[in-house]
Amino acid sequence: MAEDVRVDKWLWAVRIYKTRSQASEACRKGHVSIGNLPVKPSRAVHLGEVVKVRKSPVVRSFKILGLAEKRMSAKLTADFLKM
Repeated sequence: MAEDVRVDKWLWAVRIYKTRSQASEACRKGHVSIGNLPVKPSRAVHLGEVVKVRKSPVVRSFKILGLAEKRMSAKLTADFLKM
């Protein structure tokens, strides 16, 4: 398990976005926030943080339970985030 993971890489790995470039673009446009502050794609995420993702018109919150750098199967994502 990784110690430091970029937010765009984590969003892609846990299948919130289909591609890493889509995750990066969402960060750049201000659709991803941590602690009510928009984040850049390179920001590191840590265990226990809550990531808010806005995909109009829905806003979803995910609590980080595990860090992942590589894309995983949909069944395994439950071990890495809590909705």
